[in-house]
Amino acid sequence: MKRTFHQELVLNRWMLSHFKGGSLAALKERLGEDRHEGIDDDGQTRFFHELTRNLFNMDRISEGELRRYDLNIVRHWQAITHRRNAADGVILTLKYFQYLSLLFSEIYLDWYFNRPQQLLDGLNEQMAAYRLEPGAEAFRNYTADDLNKLAFWNATGSGKTLLLHVNIHQYLHYFQAGKANVWPDRIILLTPNEGLSRQHLEEFRLSGINAHLFDKNQSDSLYNGWIDVIEVTKLAEEMGDKTVATGAFEGNNLVLVDEGHRGAGTAGGVWMARRAALVRGGFAFEYSATFSQSVAKGATVEKAEQDILKAKAKRIFDTTYARLDASQQAQIALTSAEHARARIEGVREAYAKAVLIDYSYKYFYADGYGKESLILNLDDAGYDQHGALYFTACLLSFYQQLWLWDTHRDRIAEFNIEKPLWVFVGNTVSGEDGDVLAVLKFLASFLNDDAQAIEWISDLIADKARLLDPKGNDVFAGRFAPLMQRDAETIYADILRRLFNAEARQRLKLVNLKGSKGELALRVGNAPHFGVINIGDDAGFFKTAEDVEAFDTETDDFGGGLFGTINLEGSKLNVLIGSRKFTEGWSSWRVSTMGLLNMGQGEGSQIIQLFGRGVRLKGKGMSLRRSLPHERPKGVHLERLETLNIFGVRANYMAAFKDYLKEEGITPSDEIIALDFPTKSNLPAGKRLKTLKLKDGYKDNQIKGFKRTHFPWLYEVPEDFVGKIKLPTATLDLYPRIAALSTRDNNAAKVAPDARHKGKL
Repeated sequence: MKRTFHQELVLNRWMLSHFKGGSLAALKERLGEDRHEGIDDDGQTRFFHELTRNLFNMDRISEGELRRYDLNIVRHWQAITHRRNAADGVILTLKYFQYLSLLFSEIYLDWYFNRPQQLLDGLNEQMAAYRLEPGAEAFRNYTADDLNKLAFWNATGSGKTLLLHVNIHQYLHYFQAGKANVWPDRIILLTPNEGLSRQHLEEFRLSGINAHLFDKNQSDSLYNGWIDVIEVTKLAEEMGDKTVATGAFEGNNLVLVDEGHRGAGTAGGVWMARRAALVRGGFAFEYSATFSQSVAKGATVEKAEQDILKAKAKRIFDTTYARLDASQQAQIALTSAEHARARIEGVREAYAKAVLIDYSYKYFYADGYGKESLILNLDDAGYDQHGALYFTACLLSFYQQLWLWDTHRDRIAEFNIEKPLWVFVGNTVSGEDGDVLAVLKFLASFLNDDAQAIEWISDLIADKARLLDPKGNDVFAGRFAPLMQRDAETIYADILRRLFNAEARQRLKLVNLKGSKGELALRVGNAPHFGVINIGDDAGFFKTAEDVEAFDTETDDFGGGLFGTINLEGSKLNVLIGSRKFTEGWSSWRVSTMGLLNMGQGEGSQIIQLFGRGVRLKGKGMSLRRSLPHERPKGVHLERLETLNIFGVRANYMAAFKDYLKEEGITPSDEIIALDFPTKSNLPAGKRLKTLKLKDGYKDNQIKGFKRTHFPWLYEVPEDFVGKIKLPTATLDLYPRIAALSTRDNNAAKVAPDARHKGKL
């Protein structure tokens, strides 16, 4: 089987070796239940008490050390959540994966500051064991220079921001060693863009941490302990009007890098070098949900050194390195600066040595966190013929979510579903054929030609549309079941009211908000704005749009920005349109339907980042989890509100995206095989309905991390079974992937195909 980057994480392996079982699955089995969350009467976490029940290796960590680590975590967590708890009226508690992230940090920092040689020796012992594996990479041994960076591979929505805040407290605790007046030369947070910088400032405020945007003209002497927030794009070799030289930051710094995968790609060597200059002599924490997609194809240090030598041989001797004699090879031997450069460019090795915890999306999803995803992709030929109909189906899918949320709001309140938001992301903005303009033209046609729109809605809710995916399957078959009892004209009128904020059909209007750079608003007639466009060149786009006859334009000289109001309670904004900037730096609990236009395979990790924007879910009791079938009120179709609908319009990255999901152990929705078999619902007294059974190694003890009450379908179904049971998709690491069991007309079990489980169900 092909190795993945998950298997190369040497530091993560060393950390897991401190615990019995030596794997995240073993820890999750013991710590994953909700009852372990929270603080016990003695001030320790309940996780701590479970760990002391023969779950950690006492030859690595004593119980006293573990107790100390746990108390540090409690203190730091309470420090950053005190204000948040008061503001939200809830008590934020650590999830098991968050706790492990912080516990691993405590262990590492303690060894780094107090037992550095033992840390180095332990990691190299782990490296030696790793190299014995078939297919292991030719990683070099750890050196002291490798120890000052930790990377957190945590899924979007898993609370990386809060971890970052606690990590600051943890680092300062060990750095200061009881001396409160001792500080790093600087504490620097690097972000991808200004929007994320501003968002971090607000998050720091909520956590009671002092932070400000970096100002190169401001003396730092007055701000010991303050966080300097700066975009990585503002770092340069020399001072400029809008940039600052990395030399200005030299010293013993604490550097935190959000979206740490940025700059780790093949073209990111310059950024990586500038980041390394900031960290030299200090320490770094990096955070990303997509390390695998960013660094998995990167080089090892040895490969990076070979590439440098080959380039020098070509440049100096105009031949290959292999053809040089010994004296010529000696002439181009690597300098210390080139060795350092190779360590920077060998990103695969660097992050394999630095990733402290791997709680990437496959674990996040398998644990029941975040939304389901549904890819509703049309093939190119179908889009050429039925593009407008496909757009209408996208609109109707979003409206269905909006209607379900609004009409059942009281019944689903405890599940913390935010008002649905429809996001369009285009690859191009400028020009008459730009993606953003294409969205506006569709919205205008939906409003202008109501007869055609109503006809298409009628076909969609009656399953007559026949829009096919690349495999010939009807993309929208059964997707609009909640709307089937309503007529198309009533639905169209309600779309005007709920989605467009309009009481009657009028023309679309594009509004240039002069008072807010980069923003344009959308409304119908004089109704309240229903959408916002957030792009870089708003003026250029508006100038192009003025010549389009399908909709009207106007300028608002005094209107304020709308983008910042999307997450406010009571927001009437239902549509957000923009470019790829939304892959980073913006987060919302609202995203429920996503339209992606002309996004190619080259987008790579950006697509996964964008996907992460949409699967965030608060969940019942802020659990972050999807609901379970027996928890859902009947008739509200809650599962559709806990699903991210993804539409691809000539988005040829979809195949690569599905490959990513498969690699993460998740079966794409259009690759589920339906096996139909009838059953009787009027069973004799005392009998129970037959259900799918686990065999061949999948024993009950392998899913102890899940409560039986969470998965009653694994055991038995009562004789009065009626209605529908929806079973969660799961990774093959934990149990076979069973996607759904339906009794709408007859019972249909949908089982995901997988070679490892063929014939075992």
